[in-house]
Amino acid sequence: MRGIVLPASDPLLSVDGIAHDQRAYRSDHLGEAQRHSHRTGHICIGKDGAGPAGGKFGKARVVVAAGAGVLATTIGVLAWKYKGIQEEHEELQRKHEGLLSTAAGLVVQLAESTAKNESLKSENDYLKSATGASKTLKSYDC
Repeated sequence: MRGIVLPASDPLLSVDGIAHDQRAYRSDHLGEAQRHSHRTGHICIGKDGAGPAGGKFGKARVVVAAGAGVLATTIGVLAWKYKGIQEEHEELQRKHEGLLSTAAGLVVQLAESTAKNESLKSENDYLKSATGASKTLKSYDC
């Protein structure tokens, strides 16, 4: 296979679908063209359209770069979701604390009402008793 290495910044001419430049490096061996490409930073284009030097590793770099992009996007989405969930959690926690405060207030009111109710029951029982009734009647004597 014959490879052509082109300087990356030079204008290219297309002849029969193959990119050329007047100073193109030509080699009958792909490995040699790749070495030249790595050494000089020029782009290697094979005659059969094999693409830039790097072979399997070049393709792997593209896959890794794409995977890294997907991973970065996924991490960003998860961080955004986590932030939303965290804000929702904080809001629910504030509501929960408010409900606990309300419940505590209601328990205090219930205890006070129960104590007052017991006191009124006790007073009512006394007034119904013989001693209580007698004292009540005596207080109305003129």
